[in-house]
Amino acid sequence: MRRTTLAVAATFAATAAAFAVPASAHLVRAEPLGAVTTITTSTSGTAELVLYDDATLSPSATHNPDVSISGAGRVVAFELTRADGTNDELFGVRLPAFAGGGTVVGGSATPQPTCTSWPSDTVPLQSQCAPYRPKAILLHEGYYHLVVVTDGKPVRITLRLHGQHRGHAQVRMQQQIRTAEANLPEQESMGASTVTYGGAGGFQNATQVLTLAVARLHPSATLRAATGCARDDSGTPPPYAYSPVCPGGSITSFSYLVNTPVEQLEGFGGGTAFLYTSDAMPTAVGGSFVDSDGPTYLGGVGLWIAGTSLQGPAAFSSGV
Repeated sequence: MRRTTLAVAATFAATAAAFAVPASAHLVRAEPLGAVTTITTSTSGTAELVLYDDATLSPSATHNPDVSISGAGRVVAFELTRADGTNDELFGVRLPAFAGGGTVVGGSATPQPTCTSWPSDTVPLQSQCAPYRPKAILLHEGYYHLVVVTDGKPVRITLRLHGQHRGHAQVRMQQQIRTAEANLPEQESMGASTVTYGGAGGFQNATQVLTLAVARLHPSATLRAATGCARDDSGTPPPYAYSPVCPGGSITSFSYLVNTPVEQLEGFGGGTAFLYTSDAMPTAVGGSFVDSDGPTYLGGVGLWIAGTSLQGPAAFSSGV
């Protein structure tokens, strides 16, 4: 039986840089974080928090013992970023069932990777990096901005922050933000090699649009490709609206491999990611997967956010 690979395409569309709040703007109402911090909400929102001691968490991307997300909804995500705009951050995304249903965690890992430039750091024609084995996610003391995205269902996020002198902390959203999630069902197929997907359900004036779609591709197929398409149709979209040519819409991404084993290219067979920037956020998103041996579409969801943006990872991958 021929082995297959899950292709996961995630697309961020943002009109502005990452949201940052000066620390001085929220000193009065910043809530403290604790060694065990529980975040509960039934709506998407933001909160200003303060970390009184440096904190560490496990660097594990999956099955992280220090981050748990429970509750209903298709996509649940959170992001904790330092309010002064420096690099400290912690993010987590609970994937929908069609993408495996697990929680993916990341952030400001330590130690930083060690790389050697040749012939010198001043003229880095080549760079060789040692194998990267982070020991922890490190958050320095200071003020942080929290964003939580839910699907309109109650959720609970638990963080275990090692190094805190405060025992427990309960956090609730201080300000609601507008979000919407919509399924991106399979649309027309183009022969046996191309499947399209997409749907509407967003709103105008969004700050960011994220699409997450998963298909099963054959790693030894002659051709594999993934495309993205954004639309603002006022009526019924045209036939093959989310095909690679995206008629009447905007092509947001395109990636392909020809006669190349997936294992040789990081980020394609297991996942592809594209950043799309526009002055007007689309109300409908989708795309296509191409596999010369025949793709199998597993599911997709679109997420629209207004008032803030997530900086977290733009792609996740897994294989079967």
